[in-house]
Amino acid sequence: MTILDQRFNAWKEKFRELVMKDPDPRKVSAAIAIGFSAAFLPPFGFHTILVMGLGYLLQVSVPLAVLGTWINNPWTFVPVFLPSYVLEINLGAHLLHKKLNIPSLGALSKMPYKSVIAQVKLVLWPFIVGSVVLSCAVFVISFALVYGFLKYRKGFPPLPL
Repeated sequence: MTILDQRFNAWKEKFRELVMKDPDPRKVSAAIAIGFSAAFLPPFGFHTILVMGLGYLLQVSVPLAVLGTWINNPWTFVPVFLPSYVLEINLGAHLLHKKLNIPSLGALSKMPYKSVIAQVKLVLWPFIVGSVVLSCAVFVISFALVYGFLKYRKGFPPLPL
């Protein structure tokens, strides 16, 4: 067994202990789903604090919720979150019935400071609305997937609806 395999097994065991600490699959699923969904909200740099507060208020595992929010990191920002932010802006504009003409990054870089601020103000509310809607969708989907996985792996009873 290589040292990389040993480290992976050690992390896997720590994660297993974290999940098994609270045997209720609903709470474990909710904690991870809170973290996943919070990663799609706009308060950049404050996702961990937001998730810690929500985890404490909802009485779910705060470490699991924080672990869930770490899907938003520098490695995943460009391939995952940059396109999702564009989707959120377009979704919010559609829901608010606003027509947006978003300039390219090249055009933005040549604009004066006040014009850039004006562009940000145009997309701020659509971005917030789209972020909340996408975040709620991510919560529901990730909760269902994590709960289904835990039920499959541990033999938990199905979720009563």
